[in-house]
Amino acid sequence: MILRFGELLHLPPPGPDLDGDVVRLRYALLALAVLWALLRGRGHPARALLAGVAFVLLAQGFWAATLGRPYGLFVDPQITRCAGDVSVAAAGAAPPGEGLLVGEPAGCGFWAGVARRFHPGTVVLVAPMLVSVLAPPLIGVLVYALWPRRPEAFVAAFLWLAFSTGELETVRGVGFLPGLWAHPGAAVLLVLLVAIVLALGRLRRHAFAAAVIGGSLLSLWLLVPAPFEGRRAADTLLLLSLDQTPWWLLAAWGWRRGTEPSSRALLVGGAVLLLASTLPIGVDAWGAHAFYRLGLLLAAAGPVTELAEALGAALARALALRRPAADLGAAVLVLAGAPIGFLAWWTPTRLDPLMSASVEPVNEKLAGAMAWVRGHTPPESVFLAGPDYAPAVAVLAGRRVLRVPALGAAANEVRRERMEKRVLTGRDRGRRAELYGLTHVFIAPGDFLEYGIRSPADLEAGRRFRLLYADAADFRVYEVTRNPPR
Repeated sequence: MILRFGELLHLPPPGPDLDGDVVRLRYALLALAVLWALLRGRGHPARALLAGVAFVLLAQGFWAATLGRPYGLFVDPQITRCAGDVSVAAAGAAPPGEGLLVGEPAGCGFWAGVARRFHPGTVVLVAPMLVSVLAPPLIGVLVYALWPRRPEAFVAAFLWLAFSTGELETVRGVGFLPGLWAHPGAAVLLVLLVAIVLALGRLRRHAFAAAVIGGSLLSLWLLVPAPFEGRRAADTLLLLSLDQTPWWLLAAWGWRRGTEPSSRALLVGGAVLLLASTLPIGVDAWGAHAFYRLGLLLAAAGPVTELAEALGAALARALALRRPAADLGAAVLVLAGAPIGFLAWWTPTRLDPLMSASVEPVNEKLAGAMAWVRGHTPPESVFLAGPDYAPAVAVLAGRRVLRVPALGAAANEVRRERMEKRVLTGRDRGRRAELYGLTHVFIAPGDFLEYGIRSPADLEAGRRFRLLYADAADFRVYEVTRNPPR
């Protein structure tokens, strides 16, 4: 089970240093920005785009590699519960529709279904982080490949890669890059919808139809459930206007000159959904704002291209250069914009408490015990574990649990708690465990003190449990015997 993103890149633990290596990151990004500009100035927009993609991948990948565990795991209850549902499904441990709690439906039913179908194996827990790293550059590549106005394609892609996120919207909680870590599933849908809208926008003979269909596709975002954040209408209006300076001014200029149907669909659809997020109807404000921001940047691509070309022409005259004005202007734009953008100076561990908490790795001894459970117990096993360790059994071992109070109560929580007590105290000689198919107990020092169990070894006293595993930390796994000897 891979728990560190750095393991995918074969980076040794503990990963980058948050003090010293951040300085090296800034210099590396500056070097990539210079390469990005040089390639564009020499008339190689496609190669320059690859440098821009590397710029974004390095920035996102660095922060992903600093994490000792998947983002929010065992820190945020919702993220942990979803990870448990997906891990249990990927291990083939539960019937379709069932989650980490035996007999209860999965909270992340869609992604659990995907995991059950494709069995992502050891990468199941870091896959959301991989999505967070790949989504921004992938959208930039889609913009460059599908933007109908080819002279503007490079600038449109550059604007997204360098300015997909601003400081003010980040403070308001809807910044695209910071929100990616908590919205990996929504990010996948966002990339798909952007690809569809951009592809439809190329149907120039059916521009109106493309805009209408694009707006309809954006409405699919209503199908992504999101908690109501209670954002004030005034804050949302600022998100739509002054927070987007100067992009809303440039976008207004581009709209008046005539922009593409795809940018209009993204801009209008995103604005409508962002306004709808102020109502308790389940609209995801983060995704709506991402659509709106992309629409603004695409609408601004025309005016920015003209301004860059004018700057390039002036520079060519002043320095007596024989390079095309479009190439020089775009190169200056990259060199001036990329090193000062949000991505180049973003420090997420200072802005996001979950990011900061996720730097701490999972306890190695606990991870080792969970690896043993995954490798030596049947996938259909059902575990009883203490409140502190039940999430780990589901997430790291991929096994269903009877109770997981740290992540939320089951519909019949009282009955499950009563059953837990009777099984551990031996009142039913283990037979009540068959109600939920209970097969194993995972116990650590300090667990179940309320039932008179002073140490994990106490479970062996009544011969109702058979010891299967014990380690130096006194983590133990017992099998629940159905017919203990008298």
